[in-house]
This record gives sequence, structure tokens and C-alpha cells, in this order.
Amino acid sequence: MTTFHIDCEFDYDVVAQSLFVFNFAVPTTRTQRVMAERVTLSAGSGYDEFRDEGGRNRYFRVDVPPGPLNVRYLATVEVDPPVVDLTAPEMPLARLPGEILAYVQTSRYVEVEAIFAFACRRFQNIPPGYQRVQAICQWVKANVDYLLGSSSLTYGARDVLANRAGVCRDFAHLMIALCRALNIPARFVTAYTRYVEPPPDFHAVVEVYLGNQWYLFDATDLVPLSDLIRIGTGRDALDVPFATFFGSARMRRLSPIVAPATGTETLVTLQTPGAGILLAPGQLSGPRGY
Repeated sequence: MTTFHIDCEFDYDVVAQSLFVFNFAVPTTRTQRVMAERVTLSAGSGYDEFRDEGGRNRYFRVDVPPGPLNVRYLATVEVDPPVVDLTAPEMPLARLPGEILAYVQTSRYVEVEAIFAFACRRFQNIPPGYQRVQAICQWVKANVDYLLGSSSLTYGARDVLANRAGVCRDFAHLMIALCRALNIPARFVTAYTRYVEPPPDFHAVVEVYLGNQWYLFDATDLVPLSDLIRIGTGRDALDVPFATFFGSARMRRLSPIVAPATGTETLVTLQTPGAGILLAPGQLSGPRGY
């Protein structure tokens, strides 16, 4: 188990009355636990929290007048090490839980039919199971260049396969599509992590269902899986953007900072009675940017 501190901050210039829906809060799951957290917004901005239909993802809704908007999320989270099982088998579709079937189907950025023939030619003869998924992950890493600015928000798996370049969300979409084409359930996960390069940002990885359990994979191999703190889980990036707004606004700064606990934390009282967040003095407080 590793304990991480998160300090995530957004700055916007809001041009006209705008409704924001944020997905930056960490959920407590089977493999991670939120020990303390706090959300602060610019003076006068209230918010409400809700979850999606499955209760998996947390959202904050904010109705904002014109002017500057600052949003800050602080959290302390315990994360268990990721599970690896080289013997985990692929599950026949007839034996999958019903709620898992959505993750073998086409979605907005995962055009399964468009790359079905390629996936079969390249991976169908590899023995099924964890090692075939690992082979797909390694192929994406070896054949797609990580290149900032090489893709757009409209890019799907088909575009990534054709252009062989992208960023973390593109790597994830392509790997998900290749898995789904082989009837292996796969889904999109957004996360906080500690980047060395590129500058601090959210990360996107893949989760694959094998042997009645979900396993994490990262085709970019930019950070260790043990340094991931899950935020959102969905069919693809459409389900879990970190921010969506309805109106007119411009982002000025995004700064998601992650640091491991050092053992020298001090307690900062939260607005909720009895709650607190652990912060190392000077480590995560104050503005960050890039």
C-alpha cells in the first residue's frame, strides 16, 4: 500500500454564465481509499456532487457567472499495488456478467468494427489470456509514437492505428479497440499520476476483464501502474472527461500534482467536522503550473 497526496487546481476565465461538470474527485474502490479530501472554489461559487448511474464516478456541478473561476481539490489516498496474474484466462461471452458486455462493444472513440480485421490478423493466433492482452499492450507501445499535439479530441482508435501517433488517451483507445475486437472486455480509466515528462497532467490507461477480475495496463509505459490513483472509469474518454462546460469559458491553467506521503505530514482541518487532510508542509500547498 502507498499513500499519495493530490493537489489539483484549475483556473478558468468564464466569459458568459456557464455550467461546469467536473470529474476530478477520487472514488473509494476495492483497491484505493480516500482518507481525506477538500474541494474549494472561488468565493461565491457553490457546487453539488452527484454520481453516474452505476455509482462509480463522482461529479461536481458548478453554475458560474462571468469572471475568474478557481477550483482546487486536495486529497489523501491509500492505493494498493496492482494485481498481475499471467495465468488469468479470457472469459467466454456467454459467461460474462451482463454489465460487462458493454465493454466488448463499439463506443464513440473505440470503433471496433473498423479495426476488427487487423486485430484478428495480428493477435488471433496468440494463446488467449493475460499474456495475449500483454502482447496487445506491448504492440501498441512499440508501434505508436507518444507525440504531444499529434492528435485531436475527435481522434478515435481507427485514427490512431492509421497515424501511429498520439497521447495517452489515444494509446488507451487503440488498445481497448484491439481487445474488444477479440471479445476481451476492456474499458478506459482516467487517473492522477506522477509524471516526470511530459508536464503534470491527467493520465489515461486501460482496464481489461480476465478471469472475473479487472487488470490494469498502460500502453504508454510512461509511469508505473503502482503510481496511479483512479478518477474515472468508462467505455472511453467520452464518459470521463475531467471537465465539461456548457457556456463560454477558457482554461488558463491546469495543475494536477501528485506526491507520495513522506511521514512528516501535518493535519489541516476541513470544512466537514471531524475530517482532515494530511499535507507535508510546503509540499502541496500553493499554486502550481506549467
